[in-house]
Amino acid sequence: MKTFRFRFFVLVLISFTLGCGEFLVPGILTNLANSFKMPLASIGLLVTVFALVYAISTPIITIFIGKYRYYKTFVLMMLVYIGGLILSAIATNYILLVISRVVTASVSGALLSVALTFGNAIASEKQRGMMISWVFSGFSIASVVGMPIGTYVTHVANWHVAFGVVVTMSVVTLVLGMLSLPKDLQAGYTKEDGNQFALLKDPLIIVGVLVPLFGSSGINVFHTYVAPIITDELHFGAEMLSVLLSVIGIISIFSSQLSGVLANNHGLKKMPYVFVLQMALFAIVGSLYSNSLVSLLVIFILELTFSLLGSSIEIHFMDVAEKFYPQSMVFASSLNPVFFNLGISVGSASGSMIISSSGLKNLGFGSIGFIVIELCLLTILNKMISRRGLSE
Repeated sequence: MKTFRFRFFVLVLISFTLGCGEFLVPGILTNLANSFKMPLASIGLLVTVFALVYAISTPIITIFIGKYRYYKTFVLMMLVYIGGLILSAIATNYILLVISRVVTASVSGALLSVALTFGNAIASEKQRGMMISWVFSGFSIASVVGMPIGTYVTHVANWHVAFGVVVTMSVVTLVLGMLSLPKDLQAGYTKEDGNQFALLKDPLIIVGVLVPLFGSSGINVFHTYVAPIITDELHFGAEMLSVLLSVIGIISIFSSQLSGVLANNHGLKKMPYVFVLQMALFAIVGSLYSNSLVSLLVIFILELTFSLLGSSIEIHFMDVAEKFYPQSMVFASSLNPVFFNLGISVGSASGSMIISSSGLKNLGFGSIGFIVIELCLLTILNKMISRRGLSE
């Protein structure tokens, strides 16, 4: 159980489990709204709360991780994560469900950072890009398996049982991690090596973190509500929803793997073309809902673009840390997940306001505003990278 392949599998399983815990709620928003007799826009704020807590807690926890062995940190945080999921499974009212999501979100980002750190320790330099893309692919796999299964279980049983399934999966992940992950891994720096927060003063990081923040915001204005769009606007039933979410998840896996390929081929320089394509598709998608098949095709193409930035921007952060701020490597690994989830919070909240005022059909226009800003920021970042003589 301590071979590279098995440890690799466990790290992907960790991200998959975290993805199931995070993405279950977007897939059952309508069910939760019916259960609590609340508007869809209000229930959608569960996604906002999760992402906001994720973004706030992750950098705080990762700063302290370096003082302890990562193995013990992993075990402790997984226990907290499982506790939050159990609380979700037994929640009898909306407030309790919100509290449970806060508990779960508080450690999710730090757990992902630990998984990435373990990956850096067990992978060679040539394997790093593949490792990062596959760890991020765990979230996409969760979209293929976890989100549709959760939606289906909710349909045939209820959402409490769906959370129970994720609890079981998380316990299995904890046990496998305890049996396979190295127990002696710890950050190799002392207080004399410098302040980890020094990384945040570098313009390459300041501008860099804004790229996934605005990109994720634009994506999640739309993506948070893709399940209600499929059922309410395209008029597919609950059974077909699970199938279509599985297809979207498969597309996300391809997107994550393409992200790894782009990262090895000047990905940050190629992403502006992707952003232009996203804006064009977001501009037309709402007007196509009367034609379900065409709308699905546009949605599928959009989903294929959503993960393309991930590996390139992640490696950018780690390269800057490795060259200028080696004491901040673990902290640097958390920046993309943190600001991506902060973007989820901003995007889902913006989507909620758009739905309340003008309905699901206009979500795409909200996405465009964020993508325009992302495009401008990445253009600036690419020029800064060239001036500093760094490869991206």
